[in-house]
Amino acid sequence: MSGNIYMDIISAQVSQGNFGGKNGQFGYLAKDQKRREKKLSKAKYESPKKKVEEKIECDISIRNGTVAEATDSNGLSDPFVIIWSIDSEGQPDKSLYKSKVCKKTLSPNWDESGILKIKPSYKSLIVELWDHDLLTANDFIGRATIFIGGLTSYNPFNDCISVYDGKKSTPSGTVSLSITKTSKSSNFSSCV
Repeated sequence: MSGNIYMDIISAQVSQGNFGGKNGQFGYLAKDQKRREKKLSKAKYESPKKKVEEKIECDISIRNGTVAEATDSNGLSDPFVIIWSIDSEGQPDKSLYKSKVCKKTLSPNWDESGILKIKPSYKSLIVELWDHDLLTANDFIGRATIFIGGLTSYNPFNDCISVYDGKKSTPSGTVSLSITKTSKSSNFSSCV
């Protein structure tokens, strides 16, 4: 229905073959009518849009760390850190933050700060330590899961985390970092 009764009547007549049918002088009305009906049917049966969860800003500071064993042939590593959200199986889901690469060292000093945007539903994050390689795939050094459920601007996460490669029971490295909810965030009770 176009909202104009006369156009609807003529369009219906054209659809029935009157006025020369779809090839006659009013044929465009039948085509327009079909387009409008198709558009309306799509609008009626469109799936509801997913509610987008608002992200909360937190300050992240990655200070320093260690690498237990060299991953490069020169006896050193080029370490960097990636912070991940966690999927339903407990595996890394989305990369939330990546540090700079510290070249040729087993005692990286990143000394960097940035903004980490997290969803209120995140209760834990994965911290991974990697060795950067130019010509081959990056080498995995280790991983740890950190709990951030009680994070607030007054109760930051601040720790030196031991990361494990999953092959040995001893840490394959460490990462010293802190995560603090910014005062700009609208929810002051907790970050996650």
